[in-house]
Amino acid sequence: MALFDWLALLLLLVSLLMGLWRGLVFEVLSLAGWVAAFLCAQWLAGSLAAVLPFGEPEAPWRYGVAFALIFIVVAFIGGAIASMTRRLVSVAGLRPVDRSLGAVFGTARAAVVLLAVAVVVHVMAWQDQAWWRESAGAPFIDAALQSIKPALPQKLASYLP
Repeated sequence: MALFDWLALLLLLVSLLMGLWRGLVFEVLSLAGWVAAFLCAQWLAGSLAAVLPFGEPEAPWRYGVAFALIFIVVAFIGGAIASMTRRLVSVAGLRPVDRSLGAVFGTARAAVVLLAVAVVVHVMAWQDQAWWRESAGAPFIDAALQSIKPALPQKLASYLP
C-alpha cells in the first residue's frame, strides 16, 4: 500500500472514532454551529465593524476583527448548544444509538474529504504523481467521483475527471 492509502485509512479511522465518541447529535449540531457562525459573521461583520470603539473608522482590518469576533461568539454558542443536546440524548438513554449513528456520520465525513482530495488531485493535475498512481484506493475514489458526477451541478462537474 502506498503512503496515500495509509493516510486515507488513518483519516477514515480517526473520523469514525471521533463520530463514535461524539455521537451524531453533537456532530451535526457542531457542523450547523460552524455554518451558522460563518453566515452570521458574513452578515453582521460590516455592522459591527462600523461601531468598533477603536482604530480609524475606514480601516480595512476592522471588518476582519468584527468577522472574527462574531464567528467566535456564534461558534461558542453553537458548541454550547451541541453539548447540552448531547447531555439530553444521554439522559434520554439514546446514547448508544447516537454513538452508532455518529460513527456512520464520521465515515461519511471521511469519504467526503477523500472525494475532495481526489478533486484537488485532478484539478492540480497530480494524478500522475507516484503517491497517487501507486495507491490501491485511488481507483476506487476516482470511480466514486465518476458515479456522483451526473448528480453535481454542471459547473462543479466540469472540474471532475
